[in-house]
Amino acid sequence: MCNSDQSTRVIIVDDDAAMRVELRCIAERAGADVIGEADNGQLALDEAERLRPDLMLMDVSMPVMGGFTAARKLLKSFPEMRILFLSQFSQRVYPEEALQIGASGYLLKGAAASELARAIKAVVSGQTFVSERVGA
Repeated sequence: MCNSDQSTRVIIVDDDAAMRVELRCIAERAGADVIGEADNGQLALDEAERLRPDLMLMDVSMPVMGGFTAARKLLKSFPEMRILFLSQFSQRVYPEEALQIGASGYLLKGAAASELARAIKAVVSGQTFVSERVGA
């Protein structure tokens, strides 16, 4: 994983281009190095193979291949990679499945502006992060 003198290398995976732009801005302000983007899970696999990120910020629901399916495959190939899910789904079943798969965290998209920087720091340091508003 990254050490303190190098930025966290991040790929943003979301089918909404505007959301990718917003997430990029927040992640970069938090000190992350956004090295790539993808708009579906299959492209996320391709980009992970090519770019070897430390962290994937990944949507749950996407065309071609959803986030949970992609995460299972990613973590099988890159067990050291961290995955932080971002989703509009606030029901507890979603973060429970994400963590069961091996993801490091689950963040609600509506909380990204206030929680993403803290979530990135937490998961990169080996902690688990779940949005405060999950299940609310």
